[in-house]
This record gives sequence, C-alpha cells and structure tokens, in this order.
Amino acid sequence: MKTVVFYDSLCGVCNYWVNWILENDTKEVFYFVALESDFATQFSHHFNYEFPTETIVIWDEHEGFFKKSDAVIYILLSIKESSFPAKALRFFPKILRDWGYSIFAYFRRYIKLSKCKIPSSEERSRFLTNQSFQVFLNKCKD
Repeated sequence: MKTVVFYDSLCGVCNYWVNWILENDTKEVFYFVALESDFATQFSHHFNYEFPTETIVIWDEHEGFFKKSDAVIYILLSIKESSFPAKALRFFPKILRDWGYSIFAYFRRYIKLSKCKIPSSEERSRFLTNQSFQVFLNKCKD
C-alpha cells in the first residue's frame, strides 16, 4: 500500500491541494480519503486515531501519522526530494510551523476557489472513500 491523505472534502482549499498532489505525484504514491467518509470513520476506529478536523492528515504504513506542517513537508518531500519549500519549512521550529498552519486552517473556510476539477477515471481510482475498509486492510497485509 502507498500513503493515504485524509482531507476535508468540504473545503475548497483542501480540494485544490488534492488536485495539486494528483498532478504532481508522478510516482502515484498518494491515495485520498475524505474525512467525512465512512472509510475515515472505520480507519479511525481500527487504528484508534482521532482525526482532527482542522488539518490534513497523512498515514504511511511504515511511518505512521503526520498532521499539520509535518504532513505538508511529507507531501512536498515525497513528490520532490529536493523541494525548497519543504526544506525552508523545516528550518522553523515545529511549534511555529504548526501555529502558522493553524492560522491558515482557520481562515481557509473564507477562501473561495472558483473552479473544481473533475478527476479522470485513473485519478478516481486513487480515492479510497468508496472502497471497503476491509479490502484496504487486506491490501496492506499483502
């Protein structure tokens, strides 16, 4: 299994970044799950992890959970190992990065994005929201 991005599907900014990841993830490392889905609820119960609603959460089967600025850094470095923005973010202490992330997350509700991309059938296959959680667990065991 690859890496799973849990995101707020009701947020235009979150949807923008999911599309950005889809466009830039040439290795097809990332899969996506809406935080509002049954899959996310079952995942939460199985792994005994409470998803925060104000942030993106990354789950990697080998490295565990990442949230807030750590999730952003993880995504940027996974897509491009020499990512300048990721390296610049790592320069700041985690407490400051997460504080900045929280401020942005609060105001994201007021940011309106005018266009919404419809994912291709290939891209839709990377969304686990409608997949059975049991099927997902079986794939992780393989």
